[in-house]
Amino acid sequence: MALNPDSEPKDLASPEDYRVDHPQEHPEMWGWHAEWGRASRGGGFVVAAILLLMITATHYNGMGTLWLCLFAAAIVVIMFWDHHRRKNAWRK
Repeated sequence: MALNPDSEPKDLASPEDYRVDHPQEHPEMWGWHAEWGRASRGGGFVVAAILLLMITATHYNGMGTLWLCLFAAAIVVIMFWDHHRRKNAWRK
């Protein structure tokens, strides 16, 4: 038996009286533009340092050390690329 598409109300997101009192809001209206700023850039280097500190743990073979170093290096490269991109953004 097929479902009837008109068996439920179309908009189940919020009641009508709520929509009247609370218009559609977006984070940009409150000043957040999906950027973490300095916290994300500093956090990237902290994560890379933690990955390098994990090398001191006991590993069965060198693959664990290799992957930790590769991920830490990738994070550092991305952080430097982001710094370069931000520094030169005004030139475009």
